[in-house]
Amino acid sequence: MKTGITILCDNYIAASGLVGEHGFALMIERGEEKLLFDTGPGLSLPMNLDFLEKDLENLSAVSLSHGHYDHTGGLKWVVEQTGKVEVVAHPAVFEKHLKHNPPDSGGPPRYIGCPCSREELEALGATFRFVDQTTRIRPGLWFVTGIHRNPDRFPRDARLVRPQGDELVLDPIEDDSSILLETDEGPLLVLGCAHAGLLNILDHLRTEMGIDRLRGVLGGTHLMFYGPESLAVAIDELEKFSIPFIGVSHCTGIRAMIELSKHFGGRFVPASAGSVFEF
Repeated sequence: MKTGITILCDNYIAASGLVGEHGFALMIERGEEKLLFDTGPGLSLPMNLDFLEKDLENLSAVSLSHGHYDHTGGLKWVVEQTGKVEVVAHPAVFEKHLKHNPPDSGGPPRYIGCPCSREELEALGATFRFVDQTTRIRPGLWFVTGIHRNPDRFPRDARLVRPQGDELVLDPIEDDSSILLETDEGPLLVLGCAHAGLLNILDHLRTEMGIDRLRGVLGGTHLMFYGPESLAVAIDELEKFSIPFIGVSHCTGIRAMIELSKHFGGRFVPASAGSVFEF
């Protein structure tokens, strides 16, 4: 079955007339199915849908990679447009995600979670389906979550915290989730931010799902927090999956994008807002 993916929100744009914004969202279209994966921060989604002549009519579902505002900020607008719609997310998606930047500044942490409550979204028509383990949510479409966190295989961002009693602790962002799409050419891994660690997610595909080859990897990789040695390990792990295509977005970071481009050559592409991929 033909699968089309359109990047709707990203830090960068693929063409003049689109709006770039720190965040991520894409649309998956296959057969009669139309799904949103993330909704961006909220400003760019309606503008870019209009520019790209896309719409939310007959939207099958929304899935969320995690609860940060730059992936959930457009959700209220989406539900307002669609009315009743299923939203697939990890149960911790409404956790109190905070950012303390820098951690030693002495200033108060800033809330960076979903700007709308579950109750507000449900009143508008959202129906939440909470999934805490990797599950097939549609034919040929898996919601990949509940990733084992090997502490040696994911980057720690000390700015991301959450309250625990009277203290702030490092936020594990346990709601981090990805999408695995079965295509005629093999499975495609679609990432939101990969807060669980790209290496841990790849380990999960291999050990829990029996996948050792990928059609490609698309989305936010969080490689901006990998040092040179860790980035080299990530590239090596990607090669083990024999990927013919990698399209990166959002939190990958310029330095990591350059290294990926140098290594993968013609197999690499920046997946900016407006980019369209067919499988």
